[in-house]
Amino acid sequence: MILLLDIGNTRLKWGWLDGGRLIPGGAISHGDAAADGRAALPALDPSPARILAANVAGQEIAQSLDQWAAQNCRLRIEYQRSTRTAAGLRSAYADPESLGVDRWLAMIGAWRRAPVPFVCIAAGTAVTVDAVDATGQHLGGWILPGQALQVESLRRRTADIERNERRAPASVLGSFGTSTAGAVAEGSWQALAAAAGRAVRHLAGRTGTAPRVYLGGGDAGPILARLDVPAELAPDLVLEGLAVIAGG
Repeated sequence: MILLLDIGNTRLKWGWLDGGRLIPGGAISHGDAAADGRAALPALDPSPARILAANVAGQEIAQSLDQWAAQNCRLRIEYQRSTRTAAGLRSAYADPESLGVDRWLAMIGAWRRAPVPFVCIAAGTAVTVDAVDATGQHLGGWILPGQALQVESLRRRTADIERNERRAPASVLGSFGTSTAGAVAEGSWQALAAAAGRAVRHLAGRTGTAPRVYLGGGDAGPILARLDVPAELAPDLVLEGLAVIAGG
């Protein structure tokens, strides 16, 4: 079996590729300090034949996982990078390696599901949106601050919002906040959903067909609930892309 690792900004997810079949594993939070998550990884019996990883969390957690892999599996982790082409896709970036590898692998996973126009939305610490047409051409994307970053920015850069949030709990009526805390929280969710919907409409106008829309990441659910276009949750697209690269 092959162990697949999706190392995001706040969570580490893993899965197994066994005979061409992806078996989702689990997830842990490693925090902003890239804390050591080795103890929470699955018991490896038998040891994997290979370990493939997508890492956007930096070198500290990579070094920790490298030690874990060497000690427990006697293997080197195969860290993936974004490339100009892969699995029928072509990157829009002039410098392909500067495209986040998690975004690239998620697109590979989505293209393997169905080679049709699609939009990939990954909603975590940051929210990324990527569009691909019917030929497998990546058209580019957007990077937005996630919901928590939006709220944090408002609290830091305004005089009264944080104080007024403490005066009353979050409350929302329909789509509108009826307290400061509710207005801040709902406003950020609505902004993300509106951006996602706009990307879908841009791609539909360009291709002449309604694209498939995939959402992943820890904040996918609240965005999906506010989207005004059809979409589906796809929490393991990065692992699915790793499985494609590994030969699954």
